Amino acid sequence: MTSTVNEVEQADIHLLTGMLDTMSDHVFLLRLEGERYRLVYCNEAMDRFMRQADEMLCGRFLDEIVTDPELNQRIVDNYARALEAGCMIRYEETTEGFDSAPLTIFETSISPLLGKDGRTVYICGISRDITARRNAEEALRETNESLELQLAENCRLQQRLQEEAIRDPLTNLFNRRYLLESLNRELSRAQREHYPVTLMMVDLDHFKQLNDEHGHAAGDQVLVEFSQLLCHGMRKEDVVCRWGGEEFLIMMPGLSMADAHQRMTEWRRKNSPVELTLGDLNLVVRFSSGLATAPEHGCNPDDLINATDTALYMAKKSGRDQLQLSGQPGTAHSPK
Repeated sequence: MTSTVNEVEQADIHLLTGMLDTMSDHVFLLRLEGERYRLVYCNEAMDRFMRQADEMLCGRFLDEIVTDPELNQRIVDNYARALEAGCMIRYEETTEGFDSAPLTIFETSISPLLGKDGRTVYICGISRDITARRNAEEALRETNESLELQLAENCRLQQRLQEEAIRDPLTNLFNRRYLLESLNRELSRAQREHYPVTLMMVDLDHFKQLNDEHGHAAGDQVLVEFSQLLCHGMRKEDVVCRWGGEEFLIMMPGLSMADAHQRMTEWRRKNSPVELTLGDLNLVVRFSSGLATAPEHGCNPDDLINATDTALYMAKKSGRDQLQLSGQPGTAHSPK
């Protein structure tokens, strides 16, 4: 501690204290006496805040002014830190435990000083009320957290709306709109990179009869179960879509007609007929399929879909429960 309290003229002290009394910050000086701190000086702002105007603050010990043991110990511990450091330290403190209300937050800077005798130890300090600033920061933090939560909720809502816009609400498969957009992009890319794109259209046989006999709830459950079966049988890159009603359309990028025919024939062999148990109801569901491939059967979505639909029509016309290739009548394949 190199700073010392030097002698000054009485007039200078009057001017100095007058200047300090104009400050809104709390300015104070304490003298260490044994293990206790005696308040030597405080300005008017601190005097008013302490609300002990009827009693002189100056001349009293700290533990007489701050009677709460825990609060007094926190203050003393900070003074001890400054003495050990031998230089100014800065910290925040509150009036928790003090009679003053409401709770006030201070930013306090304290420095150790030596008296003119070179032995007497003083603590000189200044405390600034930062309650409003901290409250504003807390309010800003809470506002930011609220905005972040709202933003996250908006993102989740946007994602859900985007999903709903491209998903069939019953089966959760992609809808017609999504498939048309995906097919258009895939065909353009396939033309540039020279690979095939095969479509398969699937229709559940005699589905109207199933609905009439067992009700639409059973029909809906059949659609859901069959949709899951379709998804499990397709590759990750395939796009499975509910085209409408009991019709499904699957886009298989990179598969030629021959490869798709082989895969779908094997898939039909394993899964046709579909046997479902819905409560007490046991159902046997059969389905017809049509295959068409770009570029052989069309280079744009409309032509390729029409070719696939025609193949499906031929499969149903030929007795249902079979797979028909586009442009190849008489090539129907049944799992039986």
